[in-house]
Amino acid sequence: MASISIAPLSPCVGAEIGNIDLAEPLSQAEVSALKDALGRHCVLFLRDQPIDLAAHRRFAQYFGELHIHVGGEGTASKPDPNYPEARVQHFDRNSKRVSGDVWHTDQSCAAIPPMASILHQTIIPPDGGGDTLFASMYAAYDALSDRMKAFLTGLTATHDGAKLFDKGTKTVYPVSSHPVIAVHPWTGRKLLYVNRGQTTHIDGIPRDESDAILGFLFQHLENPEWQMRFHWREHSIAFWDNRCAQHRAIWDYWPNVRSGVRVQIKGTEPPIAA
Repeated sequence: MASISIAPLSPCVGAEIGNIDLAEPLSQAEVSALKDALGRHCVLFLRDQPIDLAAHRRFAQYFGELHIHVGGEGTASKPDPNYPEARVQHFDRNSKRVSGDVWHTDQSCAAIPPMASILHQTIIPPDGGGDTLFASMYAAYDALSDRMKAFLTGLTATHDGAKLFDKGTKTVYPVSSHPVIAVHPWTGRKLLYVNRGQTTHIDGIPRDESDAILGFLFQHLENPEWQMRFHWREHSIAFWDNRCAQHRAIWDYWPNVRSGVRVQIKGTEPPIAA
């Protein structure tokens, strides 16, 4: 069997994986190659994978234990009735909102956020739309000035699930403090770890200073120079590393249907301060 192929899709973020069939078990060599590619490219894409939920879950479990979403009742996605770690992301003309339509990394409000997410789309809008944007937080960090890097190093910021998830539910959302500049445990690369969806303030400085700094950082990390836009097709998969990638879903397909399932992989440690 030929080795899997890894084709970068942009200089900063994203790679397409070929010569792989997730309906079949993977070898240890394939898992190791995917893990290395994930840390390097931040998000991996696999086309033409008509898998069921059992194969989807098996694929995720090569990389760790499965994670249950901390958003509880406050999310647009809903848990699968048999597997609570699998989230059904079905949106149609009756949807009031969709998941992830603001720049974020998944559940950064958690004390130990999920390490990665794997989304399998089965129904795609007939007229296009429903793309997902991804951005490299390696590149966002690298592009900061040396003075800004020095200023941000050692700072922490508060992430609050109530900023992003629905209000008025019974779910009590986590609140956690994480380093503003973190280091990826696999690659050793530094990265920017704040996001518009859940970061509320930088700890230990006045709120007006925090708001100004976060405003700059949010605009900076959303720069298109370290982004790519993924066009979904039926039975495409996106596998992103929450430690070094941010993403945003585009809701431009109403009233058409976009439907899929996402599973997440547990983190093993909080974000590591650089």
